[in-house]
Amino acid sequence: MNITLYSITSFSIILLFSLILSIQDIKKLEVSIHFQWVSIFAALICHLIFAREGMWIYIISSMICGTFYFAVRKITKNKLGPADVWFGFFQGLFLIPRLIPFCFIIEDVVALIVINKKFGKKPFAFIPFMSIGLVACFIIQSIN
Repeated sequence: MNITLYSITSFSIILLFSLILSIQDIKKLEVSIHFQWVSIFAALICHLIFAREGMWIYIISSMICGTFYFAVRKITKNKLGPADVWFGFFQGLFLIPRLIPFCFIIEDVVALIVINKKFGKKPFAFIPFMSIGLVACFIIQSIN
């Protein structure tokens, strides 16, 4: 495990924005789009400062995550909110493409365990589960 200023800054950004966006999503079932843009901007600035050469892989990951959640949103007829799609872009900015499917699995398993009811009956905040998946996969990625 290599602890650098880059990994500490990245983890701090992840924790800060995941916590704030999760609380907003739990309280109101909606999240400020402007705050999500700030989170994405902060992630991009972090990469520009610390990892400019390898930044392209995280942009590709961001596009993969965002596109996946956008597709899920369309397939489920907008049951997944636009905030979840934007958080997907944020998620991808910190994960290598190889860990994205693992992140999706963690989110879904944790959501199924916590929610423990049939989907479609009642809306629930999904960003907290996305945050758990992101934090877990970022830690796994940092260890390797």
